Parts: sequence; C-alpha cells; structure tokens
Amino acid sequence: MSFKFPRSTNNLFSVFAIAALTAGVAGAAAASNGQSPAPANAAALVMAQADQTPATGAAAQETELSMEEVIAKVKEQGYSDISEIEREEDGRFCVDARDAEGNKVEIYVDAKTGEIVEKDKGEKAGLPKDEIIAKLMEQGYPEVSKIEREGDQYWVMATDADGKKFELHVSAATGEISRKEQQDR
Repeated sequence: MSFKFPRSTNNLFSVFAIAALTAGVAGAAAASNGQSPAPANAAALVMAQADQTPATGAAAQETELSMEEVIAKVKEQGYSDISEIEREEDGRFCVDARDAEGNKVEIYVDAKTGEIVEKDKGEKAGLPKDEIIAKLMEQGYPEVSKIEREGDQYWVMATDADGKKFELHVSAATGEISRKEQQDR
C-alpha cells in the first residue's frame, strides 16, 4: 500500500498525517500478526517526539540575536554613542545612536541578522547642554532653571541679571538665542 501526500507548507499537518497513517498501518500489521494494535495516541507520540527534535539547518538560523549582539553589530557598522535599544513588536530592534558624522539617528535592526533595515535621521549634532548654559551666561542669563532639546534647538527657562524670567529658544548648533519671551512672575 502506498500513500502520496500533497506538498504542504504546514509541517504540523504533515507530521499529523504521517503519524496517523503510521499508526493505522502499524495497527493493521499488528492485527494481522495476532498482536494488539498500536495505541490510539500514536499520532500524539510522534508529535511529542517531533517537538523535542533539536533545531538544525535553516531552523537554527531563525534564532534571534540578543541585545548585546545587536549592539555589537550596530557598532561594527560604524554607529556609536548608543543611548537606547528597544525590542519592537514587529520583531526588530529600534536603536538610538550616532552615525559616523555625529548625527543622532534612529535605526531599525533585523533581530535575526543584525542588518540595518531602516534608518531615520534624528537631530543634528550640536552643542551639549553645559556649553549652551555657558553661552547663555555670556549673554547675560546667569541662572538656567530648565533646558530641553527639541530638534535642532534648545528650549530654555532662564533668569537674566535683573531677575526677570525668560523663555528662550536657542540654536543647538551655535548657542544663539532665536526667540526670547519674558514670563510673568
């Protein structure tokens, strides 16, 4: 007796079909020899054995990289100053880093290969907060109470030498004030 199975991309179906047929053929052979037939759960036994088979070949390549491995792959590709890495729902890693030109970028990395699959330019490199504060002091603002980076500028709450409070928009590249608005006390 011979059986032909249609090619199926569903391996689970194939294993069940083979297990069921094997159990049926084994049961028929046992009965013809005067033995008890194969147990009814032979298909389940074959399935359990299939689940315990170690992954080899292509299945082993499906293993995902750890965060440490992703960081190493990103650094190998010329990125530095990795400030954040997060696992995305779509199976990729999102990494905040700096590219070779010093620009802040957000890159998406394939979790299995470590290859960069998407890159979003972030904010351009600019002066760090401490240099912005020093430049503001030179411009007559000795006290800074809040400073936040927004794109290519800083949003700053500062007090001038006369004690007046201001909201300032400061260029991240140059430290020059582009907008100044006095705040009510």
